[in-house]
Amino acid sequence: MHPSALPHRALRIAISCERRLFRDALADCLTKCSDFIVVGHVAGTDDLLELCELSCPDVVVLDISRRLPDGLSALRALRSRCPQTTVVMAYDHLVPKEMKAALRSGVDTLVPCSHGLDALLTILRRGEYAVSVPDNQLTELDREILTLTGAGHPVGRIAELLGVSVGTVENCKRRLYHKLDVSGQSQAVARAAALGLMARPPRPAIAADQPDAMMLALLRGDYELMQEYVIPALLADRVPFVIDKPQQPSEVDLRIRLHPGPVLLVLADPTPQCWLGTEGLGIPIALVRSAPVDRIEMLDALDRGVAGVVAADQIPHEQLVSVLTQVARGHLVLAVPEALAAVGASEALRHNLPELTARETDILRSIGCGHTVRQTARILGIAEKTVENTQARLFRKLGARNRAAAFASAHAFGLID
Repeated sequence: MHPSALPHRALRIAISCERRLFRDALADCLTKCSDFIVVGHVAGTDDLLELCELSCPDVVVLDISRRLPDGLSALRALRSRCPQTTVVMAYDHLVPKEMKAALRSGVDTLVPCSHGLDALLTILRRGEYAVSVPDNQLTELDREILTLTGAGHPVGRIAELLGVSVGTVENCKRRLYHKLDVSGQSQAVARAAALGLMARPPRPAIAADQPDAMMLALLRGDYELMQEYVIPALLADRVPFVIDKPQQPSEVDLRIRLHPGPVLLVLADPTPQCWLGTEGLGIPIALVRSAPVDRIEMLDALDRGVAGVVAADQIPHEQLVSVLTQVARGHLVLAVPEALAAVGASEALRHNLPELTARETDILRSIGCGHTVRQTARILGIAEKTVENTQARLFRKLGARNRAAAFASAHAFGLID
């Protein structure tokens, strides 16, 4: 059936590419096209078969940069299991003999990378694709639950966000474990991350088509500092704000979803309670302090995911909104001159991307294998308490609330395969 006969059906595309940057960029580009749906993307051909059986793509875009023989063996297996899937191979350098071998193995179209993205998009839109939906294919609900699980949400919260019952979520998760051939939640998230099945988290920045969208500030913390410093600055620049309470997470989520522009959480001299739930909001955080900020507090704030630090005694309130706007656009802003000198620009930039120790990486890989704390301790030859303490540091570094969310965050940052 030609795609012109399916005007309302987007083409389902799977991507296989060893180069992470190229793979992520291509997936983002195709996702922005209304006529394509990226059902998953994998690093190598080993995972390609499982991805195709789970997601039933119309097209596989296979990037072959170096290892043509491995790609051909995967192609032959793909052709036997998914004969209706079209295969488009992008390549850097192939001699005529290799091109013939690729075509004999089941490649439908060869595209040299030198022809660029427009050539690939043209070929994808002109192809003919059969429609087939196997019983074990992941549903849209499956994917949403995987993404929310990877974000660290518990079953009850997932049910609330999706408007379904808790029982529906639990049943769906059990079916997911069976489809992915895993035994638990962390292992499911790890497998889904490897197959590119989970939606990428939105970036905390203003959308390109809304450069003038109004920022909404959610305020938490010391009311006196807000009243004397933060609120007058927001009122002067006509920036809407809401005094937020950490005890009401559902209202915070609703404001974030409904506001058309960027949303920023401003913590003014926060107490420990003010930090509750901040790691799961998915919005930029700015810290405003009335007292000088030293090096230790600066590093602790960066570890907690703060993207902007302001010392009220050094930055006039007339300049506060300008600083907050930059933070809301996704920039790292440290408006604390003394602390900046103590931390150093290079160290501040490194803290914008988490750095993991070898031990933390080992524990993350164990989480991805579905191991419990006790199993991880036994495999690594360390105490269970050491595993628990290391996990706690991991959660802070990655802005995660549980093991599954930690693995998903680390994979998104490219810190783990």
